[in-house]
Amino acid sequence: MADIADIQQRIKEVRKKRGFVTDPLKIQILLTEELGEISSELKRLWSKNYDEFDRNRLSDEIADAFVLLCALASEFDIELGQAVESKFFSKDAHRPWKTAE
Repeated sequence: MADIADIQQRIKEVRKKRGFVTDPLKIQILLTEELGEISSELKRLWSKNYDEFDRNRLSDEIADAFVLLCALASEFDIELGQAVESKFFSKDAHRPWKTAE
């Protein structure tokens, strides 16, 4: 399996080839839409007003959100893997987490 940097680069290339939007504000709007679709899928876990939950549909929506997150990062030359390493594993490692107590 490819690492995040390779996946991010491939996403950038495919999005360019397909002529997808590159404006960061438009990407953010699309990302917000995808996050809403994730919520809609998760709502199926408890709401009796919708079809049954389908893990494959949730997987597709999470993938769509990830693609747009990579696209947004690429527009600002942010390597997503490095950003996660820096923020989540380094900076956040020094914060006190009350939930871990």
